[in-house]
Amino acid sequence: MDLHKQRCDPEPSRISPLARRDILDYIDRVPGWEISERKLVRKFDLKSFEGCLDFLADLNDLSKREGHFPDVMIYNRKNLVIAWYTYESGGITRNDFIMAAKMNFSERFRV
Repeated sequence: MDLHKQRCDPEPSRISPLARRDILDYIDRVPGWEISERKLVRKFDLKSFEGCLDFLADLNDLSKREGHFPDVMIYNRKNLVIAWYTYESGGITRNDFIMAAKMNFSERFRV
C-alpha cells in the first residue's frame, strides 16, 4: 500500500526506530526529503512569511488528524524547514515517512 494512504501508529512509543537500511529503502519513496541530523527533512521556499504561516496551518490540520507533529523552522522570512522525527521512539520511524508521503501527495504542500 502507498505510504500516503496509510495512517500513523497512534502509539509511537511502541514503535522501534527504523534501521539504516530501512531508512535508505524508504527515502526513495519520498522525493525531495533527505536525512539530516538524524531527522527526515525538507526545505520549502515560499513567497512570504504569511505563506509560511498558511502552509503551517494546513500542516497543523494534517498533523492533528494523524497525531504526529513535526519540528518546524522559518528563516529568512519565507523559507521553511520541516523535520520529521519520532521523539517517543528516539529516531525516525515509519510514521515520519507516512507524514512526508502525505505532504508529497497533497497539492497544498507543493510549492
